[in-house]
Amino acid sequence: MKRFFYYFIWSIAIAFVVYMGLQLQHLLGERATAAFNPAFLWIYVAIFPVVIGLLLRTPKFLVERKESRIGGFDWSKFLAIGVPAFLVLMLSILPLLPVGNLILSDELYVQLDLILYSSTTAQTIAGLVFGYTLLDSFKGEERGLQETTSDLFNAVMKFTPK
Repeated sequence: MKRFFYYFIWSIAIAFVVYMGLQLQHLLGERATAAFNPAFLWIYVAIFPVVIGLLLRTPKFLVERKESRIGGFDWSKFLAIGVPAFLVLMLSILPLLPVGNLILSDELYVQLDLILYSSTTAQTIAGLVFGYTLLDSFKGEERGLQETTSDLFNAVMKFTPK
């Protein structure tokens, strides 16, 4: 029952953060329209899903940390999943930066504009994946396959009629 309330309270907290974040996004959208400057809105749209991704993984991360099961960082997972997601986020912000005009050609910018700015789906998915992967890459102490197999065998044998 304690575990249920732990996850339930986290769900309420995440829902509250999402609600407040969407209210802030709406306010930034109105200000961007009034000022004809969408830079802050697009930066927020890229960063806010990262926060949600971090919040989605935080409950399990805290439990693992409390039980001292975190023993390192899984670089292969982070490099294979987190870095490409981060690149999608950076490509969505890059045209808004002063350096963006020097790095991106006009043809590449048109393609990015079609993919990334027609909706916020790419930024949202990439942000969620990056935030979740960032905390998920902290690996716990893994037991070997032999120990896991013997534990499974012992558990099956325990409930097998004699």
